[in-house]
Amino acid sequence: MKPLVKLFEPGKIGTLELKNRIIFGPLGRGFTFATRPEGFLTDRLLAFYEARARGGVGMIQLTVSALGRPYATGLVFGPGSLSIVDDQHIDSARRFTDAMHAHDCKVSFQLTHHGSVIARAVQARPPTEYPELMRVVAPTGKRDTVTGFETHTLTIGEIEGIIEAFGQGARRGKAAGFDAVRIQGCHGYLIHQFLSPRTNQRTDEYGGSLANRARFAIQVIKRVRAEVGPGFPIIFRMNGDDFLEGGIRLDDAVQHARLFEQAGVDALDVSSGPFETHHRQFPMIYQAFGGLVPLAATIKKAVSVPVITVGKIDALLGERVLEKGQADFIQMARALMADPDLPNKAREGRVLDIRQCIYCGHCQHRAGQYADCTVNMALGKELEYKLEPAVRKKAVIVVGGGPAGMQAALTLAQRGHRVSLYERSDRLGGQWAILASHRPGPGSLIRYLQRQMEQAGVTVNMGRAVSAAMVRQAKPDAVIVATGAAPVGLDVPGSDGANVVLATDVLTGNAKVGQEVVVVGGRMVGLDSALYLAEHGKSVAVLTRSQIGRDIGHNFKLSLMEALIKHKVRFYPDSTVDSITPKGVNANWRSGKPPAVDSVFFFLPCDTVVLATGARSVNGLVAELAGVVPEVYTIGDSAKVRDVFEAMHDGDEIGRRL
Repeated sequence: MKPLVKLFEPGKIGTLELKNRIIFGPLGRGFTFATRPEGFLTDRLLAFYEARARGGVGMIQLTVSALGRPYATGLVFGPGSLSIVDDQHIDSARRFTDAMHAHDCKVSFQLTHHGSVIARAVQARPPTEYPELMRVVAPTGKRDTVTGFETHTLTIGEIEGIIEAFGQGARRGKAAGFDAVRIQGCHGYLIHQFLSPRTNQRTDEYGGSLANRARFAIQVIKRVRAEVGPGFPIIFRMNGDDFLEGGIRLDDAVQHARLFEQAGVDALDVSSGPFETHHRQFPMIYQAFGGLVPLAATIKKAVSVPVITVGKIDALLGERVLEKGQADFIQMARALMADPDLPNKAREGRVLDIRQCIYCGHCQHRAGQYADCTVNMALGKELEYKLEPAVRKKAVIVVGGGPAGMQAALTLAQRGHRVSLYERSDRLGGQWAILASHRPGPGSLIRYLQRQMEQAGVTVNMGRAVSAAMVRQAKPDAVIVATGAAPVGLDVPGSDGANVVLATDVLTGNAKVGQEVVVVGGRMVGLDSALYLAEHGKSVAVLTRSQIGRDIGHNFKLSLMEALIKHKVRFYPDSTVDSITPKGVNANWRSGKPPAVDSVFFFLPCDTVVLATGARSVNGLVAELAGVVPEVYTIGDSAKVRDVFEAMHDGDEIGRRL
């Protein structure tokens, strides 16, 4: 493989030199790694970031609560962010910066005012310690259409007070030993609300023209510069495109970039998306790698300061972006959450050993709790997660080559057990391989686990089913059953017709599908099947008994729904199948709750009905092994049908416990 050169060239942001071009991006409130409620540094938070610094990043951009009262809106979100809201927090923050510097890693801190973005958080969890934060401010106050919460239009005097708060936050950050300051000017926060014509309807000097809407941002930049001095780097994070009607578009962003450079910033960090288009900020499986790079590339042509790009970028893509001159620095967050050693592995030419993010969105699905990761079990648990050598080395058979079985085999082998994995089909990956067969990205998990198993010494047996007789002959110390799940059908008249097929057969190419299709099932498998068929030119309707995309994470759902709508997929939620005929589906739509239930009977004509109506555990081998082997364990979907996160963690847990 061609060596990665550009990623590891030193680069400058103002007077600050970074040892390479890889930056660990700031993490939002969905990624909670535990500071104490008052925002002082904890060993857990320090260990999380120190793992990334030790892993070789050039700089960490840290999310902090930096604006003092009454502007410390980050405090409403609870513990998670380091605080420098007042001088008593400076020593705590300096302990953090000193630890990062010990690994030759630079650190920036972020100045953020959340503006009206915080309205729903305030209403859901009113701040008792800081009651003044109940007064949520915005460039133009309005009533929230979802909650009814009324935001307050900022006066000129209040704007000046916030600008001063940015300056004082910058002073504290510099005193705490940070190497640069980053001003948060995008993602729907206060500065972005001023910049966007969609949220700024002011008629004074802070509204109207593009230059007027940028006035607040420019005054913040200048106040921060006055506080930190001429040699201290200022990074400004901006939206390259809101991807919303009436919002900031790329042409606006180019003009913003020039104004920010003139105001004195040393680098521009180009991202995208207010809350309504979060999936642009956090690309998922269904979005392209490097989708925001063209925004950075366009802005780079318009300015002379360095430009940082972000958004679903791995090491290989980052190298290409730098080679093409589309950006000066590559910012990653989830990729470095998945593998903190990514930079060191890439620099050493071990790209295939990088544990890649699969962009499943699980780390964001539990906002406000400790973040965790499907592929990196140690995420946020760096202090306590360890793989201890096995006290007694055992012979273990793992039955099933899906994510649960592969991860179990890997962890067991890494601890010194003698492991044989058996997969009855001709490919590894189980249910995850079905998604990987038609989406770029998910296959990286299968390839990584397969390579790591080989290096750890796991014996992999393909195309071989396991029986009780075979186990009796092999005499292992333990058997781990990871035989996964099988799809279930639908018990209605006509469900056994020739025009009815399973979603799994469609996605693996084992079923013929007509032009007009009804997919029954509106969760992950059903929606993925619908999109797959629509992408291949089929006319698709989705019928489900509950809501579309139930239990799918916010950002993941946004990206998936955008793709489905683009391909004109039709939705029929709250509907049940009455019967299936050769010409289509008879269904009932219901509204309300018993006893006052309204329902409508309707018919959807189609050529093919695709069933994505759930799955059942396949674990018959467990009963057959009773008395045959001393230890039998059931993991993954074999134990309970769940998702890939649960499968991976099941596998790792049994691997560490055995």
